[in-house]
Amino acid sequence: MTTATPEKNLTNSPTRGEALPNGTVLLGDQFIIKRRLGNGGFGITYLAKDNYLDRSVVVKECYPEVFCRRDGKNVYVRSDRHYEKYRSIVEMFMREARTIAKMRHPNVVGVHRIFEDNETAYMILDLIDGRDLLDIIKDKEQNLKPKQIKDILIKLLDAVDLVHRQDLLHRDISPDNILLDKWGNPVLIDFGAAREEASRETRELSAVLVVKDGYSPQEFYFAGGKQSPSSDLYALGASFYHLISGKAPPNSQTRMAEFASQNPDPCEPLAGRFDEYDRTFLEAIDKAMSILPKDRIQSAREWSDLIDGDQRSRIKPLLLKPSDNLGQVLTRLVSETNEYVLNSEPRENTRKPNPVSAPKKKIPDWVHEFNEETSKSIERSKARARTNTSEIPVYTPPAPTAYGHNKSRIGAWFTRRFSS
Repeated sequence: MTTATPEKNLTNSPTRGEALPNGTVLLGDQFIIKRRLGNGGFGITYLAKDNYLDRSVVVKECYPEVFCRRDGKNVYVRSDRHYEKYRSIVEMFMREARTIAKMRHPNVVGVHRIFEDNETAYMILDLIDGRDLLDIIKDKEQNLKPKQIKDILIKLLDAVDLVHRQDLLHRDISPDNILLDKWGNPVLIDFGAAREEASRETRELSAVLVVKDGYSPQEFYFAGGKQSPSSDLYALGASFYHLISGKAPPNSQTRMAEFASQNPDPCEPLAGRFDEYDRTFLEAIDKAMSILPKDRIQSAREWSDLIDGDQRSRIKPLLLKPSDNLGQVLTRLVSETNEYVLNSEPRENTRKPNPVSAPKKKIPDWVHEFNEETSKSIERSKARARTNTSEIPVYTPPAPTAYGHNKSRIGAWFTRRFSS
């Protein structure tokens, strides 16, 4: 099982002693460290348990080793002169984590929480149950088919396009940072948080620039190198070059030196070497890996269009209404609700509400008999009253009634009617 943010083959890696020991708790007692997964120049990753949700997660700790050291659980700067730089890296770590968390893409690792603890910052990521591309490349028994490789690349290009539209660069795309889950779905992990800040510094900080020979473009090897979306695309192309050819491409600095000397490129193009792949597909990878940034493919969308012009494999998000209309929508819904409620409630000094009719019921036969007999009794009483000249008041029975009223009269009638 491979997890969400392993960092491998990096220089200046911290020793295991600099990682948090197993059993360390974070954020009160919500997370407990189970074991260290990997490390790099700017962070250490751990397998951990979320005690509140009872699930396994990946915890990434901001740990720029060149500036800091560990004393117990806490992280401290090595020198006071590095304090501002260290804090700026922690703040960028937090800011980029928030941006990644907003992307919500099926091919980008999910960030669920960020927090500060132990004088540094942490992010909580998905635990991906799968294998990375580097592991698959090394496995001689695991061969991905050309169609599957193309589908994986198209999905990753869609993810990278989203990252770039958020004004972010990944800066660490490589086979070990591309995971395939058990369904073969690729997930891009480890966004190399805070490396942008270091790349802006002078040569004094060039040692902390994280590069991976064979995958990093030449502008990653020196401080102040101009990085752009084409830098990520170079690394993505190099990763698929390795996947298809079985051999990692040469170091980009070596390629740049040969280019400057007007010697042949030591990186042999893919196009024309593998007949099972469409030539256009291979040519796009070669172009993305051009030494000079201006000669490369400039955007993930451009690359996707080159290899998937019919767009059948591209993820097509649903069209949603602009978020700035949300206030208007809520206002309209509240207004409509208020109008409905006000129109439904009776108001004082207005027209009387229409009476609610009771459901009609079938009147039993005995009720008709009772009412008929009562009516005849009333007529007889009125007739006697008309012929009576005395001043004695004449008792007048009440009007015919339905059942449910004058229960005593009905009871007496029943007694007389059925006891005789």
